[in-house]
Amino acid sequence: MMSNLSFRTKTNGIPILSKKEINHIGFQVISDFDQTIAYRPGPLDIEKFLEFYLKMTADYQYLSHNGVYLGMTVFNDTDKIPVYDPCTGRAEYIHADANTVIIDTRLLEDQSQEHRLRFTQAHEAGHAILHRQCFSRETGGEDIPMITCRVDFGMKRRNTVAPKFWGDNEWMEWQADSMASALLMPAPAVQYMIDHNRWTDSHCGLIIRTIHDLIRVCNVSHEAALYRLRDLGFIRPEEVRSFAPDSPLMVDNRDF
Repeated sequence: MMSNLSFRTKTNGIPILSKKEINHIGFQVISDFDQTIAYRPGPLDIEKFLEFYLKMTADYQYLSHNGVYLGMTVFNDTDKIPVYDPCTGRAEYIHADANTVIIDTRLLEDQSQEHRLRFTQAHEAGHAILHRQCFSRETGGEDIPMITCRVDFGMKRRNTVAPKFWGDNEWMEWQADSMASALLMPAPAVQYMIDHNRWTDSHCGLIIRTIHDLIRVCNVSHEAALYRLRDLGFIRPEEVRSFAPDSPLMVDNRDF
């Protein structure tokens, strides 16, 4: 991974970053990994990115009995990774080396979860890029060797009215989510697609076409494409519901 990344942090190592700064870091990283998809939309080979660029080892385990946890990034060697054994129906602890990304096995087993799998992998990559210092021995991180990511954080983030009350974990999850979007859909590549679709005769047509294209070309979910366009300012917050997958507008234009 490129070593010249620099950003402000709190004394405990938690980054202090705006969306714009995260977009810039994501663009720097993707440009270093594969300049082609930094400027023009394309599917990020997230497994190659994790293994060969970030030097992270991928592992798959049942992280809970009910799928409440999607992924985990391990920063320090530990024997205390909690997993679920479906054969015995019991929880147990296993060993994991530092620089390991663990994804819940359910995402790998269910082909309909491909988009969620890719976003979870990119989310954990976000932790690896941004949060290594939070878990370093200099900040006391040896006592907390990993960060575990819950399935319900995205809902909490979107429904929260006062993020100023978030704790460090909530901010790290928001940062990892934002970085995942920046890696899978770099801002210049999204702008390229918007420009490419400006032939459509309305704002709605432009957004519908771009959402469908991002899903197809970047191999992301409708939800990920929608919120990426919102975060980049192409969709106003009050418009998000209109472009949701089950909205009449999107249903009527399913084959746009």
